[in-house]
Amino acid sequence: MASRERTPEQIRADIAASRHAMTVGIAGLVSEVHPTAIKNHAEDEVKKTVKDTKQAIYDTVDETRRYFVDEAGVRWDHIGTIALIAVGVVAAVGVATGVSGLFRKVTK
Repeated sequence: MASRERTPEQIRADIAASRHAMTVGIAGLVSEVHPTAIKNHAEDEVKKTVKDTKQAIYDTVDETRRYFVDEAGVRWDHIGTIALIAVGVVAAVGVATGVSGLFRKVTK
């Protein structure tokens, strides 16, 4: 049966390797929780959010533009539909205002 005893050099090498691993681990931990690292991480997240939001706005504007204008030109049918909806909303608000005014007069 072979002896499993280690030499002092092997023990020293193991201790040095463990020490190095702990140093690297602690340095990594410190770099993650350091206020500057936290600030940089937060800045990166904000920049990414702003970039994503900006792209979403550009996509929405482009999609809306394509709804009203395509390669054939202005889509008057879509513009007419939106105009009719706007007129309907204004009329509904006018009717609601008139009815509420009438109701106030009756209840006085």
